[in-house]
Amino acid sequence: MSALSAPIAARGDEVRAPGRQLRAVAQPTARLARFPFLLVLIGVFGLGMAGLLLLNTTLQSQAFQSRTLNRQAGELAYAQADLENQLDALAAPQELARRASALGMRPNPFPAFLVLPSGKVVGKPTPVSGHEVPGLIVKTPAQLAAEQAAERAQAEAKAAAKAAKKEAAAAEAKRKAAEQATAKQKAAERAAKQKKATSAAGTTTGRGTHGGQP
Repeated sequence: MSALSAPIAARGDEVRAPGRQLRAVAQPTARLARFPFLLVLIGVFGLGMAGLLLLNTTLQSQAFQSRTLNRQAGELAYAQADLENQLDALAAPQELARRASALGMRPNPFPAFLVLPSGKVVGKPTPVSGHEVPGLIVKTPAQLAAEQAAERAQAEAKAAAKAAKKEAAAAEAKRKAAEQATAKQKAAERAAKQKKATSAAGTTTGRGTHGGQP
């Protein structure tokens, strides 16, 4: 007999296999209800969104820190370049000459060289006064300002002396003019007195002659 032609047992009928005993079948696992399952999905989705938000915030914070560090690195690079330029400027020959002049050092047109390791001196060491080569003396701005101030003070002193001499000469001229005027006045007074005396003497003589006539 084939399986198709075999009689179908009704539900609830017992199917017994020859030589086998019946046993109880375990109950099927209960399925979750739809509402709790949706809550679980929403929770998982929320946790995933929170994780993505936290990851995005962390990445943005790290990006800000990276930009800040890059900006600081650029500023430090500019500062390093500025310091290198200042170092090059201070190491320039003209700057060294200026600083040497500020310390009181002067160029020596009669140099002498010491040969090492023999210790032989080539040339004749000659002390200098500092005015042998004035063109090689580099003066500092402070020294130039001091020299200009000294020149201005000297010029003002000369002008003041000239003005004082002019005033003294004018006062002397006034004094001499006053003395001459006083002398002229005295001479005029003497002449007037002499004239008066002469006039008085002539009048007296005329009166005496007139009185002696018969």
